[in-house]
Amino acid sequence: MDWEEEERIRQERREKRRRLHEKIAETSKVNFDKGQQTRNDGKKTPIEGSEAQASVQNSPNDGQSNALNKQSKQKKQASKKKAKWQLPKLKVKRKSNTKSEPESNHRIAISDQAETTNDKMPPTKKVHKKNASNWKKMTCLLLPFIIALLVAGYYASPFNHVASISVEGVEQADDVNLYPLKEGMSVTALKNTKGEVEQAIVNQNPSVKSATVNVSEWNKVAVNVSAYRQLGYIQVADFFYPLLENDEIIDSPLPSLEKDLPLFEDYDISDDQERTKLTETIKAFSNLSDDIIQKISLVSYKGDDSNNDRIALQMVDGNVVKGFISSIGDRMSYYNGIASQLDGQTGLIDMEVAIYFTELNDGNNPYASAEDKKAYEESVAAESKASSESEASALDVSSNNGSSSEADSSTESTTEQSASETSQVENAGTQADSPTVETEATTGNNSATTSSE
Repeated sequence: MDWEEEERIRQERREKRRRLHEKIAETSKVNFDKGQQTRNDGKKTPIEGSEAQASVQNSPNDGQSNALNKQSKQKKQASKKKAKWQLPKLKVKRKSNTKSEPESNHRIAISDQAETTNDKMPPTKKVHKKNASNWKKMTCLLLPFIIALLVAGYYASPFNHVASISVEGVEQADDVNLYPLKEGMSVTALKNTKGEVEQAIVNQNPSVKSATVNVSEWNKVAVNVSAYRQLGYIQVADFFYPLLENDEIIDSPLPSLEKDLPLFEDYDISDDQERTKLTETIKAFSNLSDDIIQKISLVSYKGDDSNNDRIALQMVDGNVVKGFISSIGDRMSYYNGIASQLDGQTGLIDMEVAIYFTELNDGNNPYASAEDKKAYEESVAAESKASSESEASALDVSSNNGSSSEADSSTESTTEQSASETSQVENAGTQADSPTVETEATTGNNSATTSSE
């Protein structure tokens, strides 16, 4: 057959179905009107399903409808057998059908008639909708267990244990005590007690000013340490101990000096007064820069009964500085400018009252022994006496050529002048015979003036 014939047959089938539906609609309307009339009359005569069945029996396709009913029942049973693996469905009470019995019978009759009309249509599969409420309930029940399982897995996994620890900010990281921080500890516990761990590191290490613990890449820990500056060493017996700017002495004896830092000597740390003076000296030196501190080779305490605040510094370039502990920190900040004006000369830089430079000798050297100072004073006195005697003999020769009165007056004036020069040498420490460089400390500008007598 060609396509026109097929189209004509389809059209006839559609027309037959349309007529059949109209007939069913008319019969259902009549039955509905009858049921409505009985309700209006107050009689309880529901429309039985026999009338609907009679109308269905009048249709020519009764046998085919029965066959379709059997097939649908078999398919339902088969679907039930196949769905054994599915979760049991919860029984949900549905709302009761409030419609009247005649209306339900009417609907049954219409469904039966509709099945008879679709005898030539292929059977349709019924799709069973899943109950969404069941899945929601199951999800609410399982979600806490899933979360607990994930949390337990993280605590047991290597991501929750410290894998490596690195220390930054110090030269010798092995000397820093990091307890209670250690490899293998819980990262969660470390994060919860981070402040306590940082404080414990600071308390256990006197050289550590502050410590910061950072966790990166899940389980890698980095400790950033800020250390106190080391100002020098102090000698106790035959060993040297590092001295920090916070007045702490590191209890790690060294056989020799490891860094180019000054050695603090003549401080008896067992004596409370000298230990206090050492603390004051460290406080004064903490204001100096590293460049100036590295130019100092020796720091000596020179306090005595007359003045317990004296201090002397032996510089690397050969100069000697003397001053007071209370002011040495401020005045040593000008040392670089003073040294640049000396043009390579070495001597004594006095910073006690003012800042001036003079020639270094046993008389003014704070590192000279008492015997050397006494010998130097005796030699100066002998030289002054010899010079005065020579001047007196020269005056005697000249007096022979002049009047006796003039000779006596000149002799007396010469004697007085020599005596005054001798007393000046003893009081000023024999600074009259050497050039002097003075620097005003209050202005902060280094100005050198040279004078000679």
